[in-house]
Amino acid sequence: MKGTTVLSALSSAEIIQQFERLCIEQYDAMEREEQARVNRLVWRVHALEMELKSRVGDQRRLLNRFFGHPNMQVRLSAAQANLAIDYLAARREIQEIADSRWGPQCLDAGMTLVNLDNGIYRPS
Repeated sequence: MKGTTVLSALSSAEIIQQFERLCIEQYDAMEREEQARVNRLVWRVHALEMELKSRVGDQRRLLNRFFGHPNMQVRLSAAQANLAIDYLAARREIQEIADSRWGPQCLDAGMTLVNLDNGIYRPS
């Protein structure tokens, strides 16, 4: 996904492929402690999620194929994207990640659960 790529021109399948690839890149950047790159990738992943949301029927549900993914960042990002679509399944996935004690993803998952429970975060 280069700066010239218009997300609306991509198929949902292409967006899902990019979502997975960028989440893996984000995971790798976290492992190398490249925070500036992590931050840039967060925004790119978010843009993909918002493009799927804007499509007829809210296509974020297609990301649930990544529940149980071997890469924990892909799993977490997909689950967080699905909270507004299938709250119970997404929350279960996030709880499993929090319980896993796997890297920074378990901390992010734990904070997501706390924020959901306290009403700070309301998925939309």
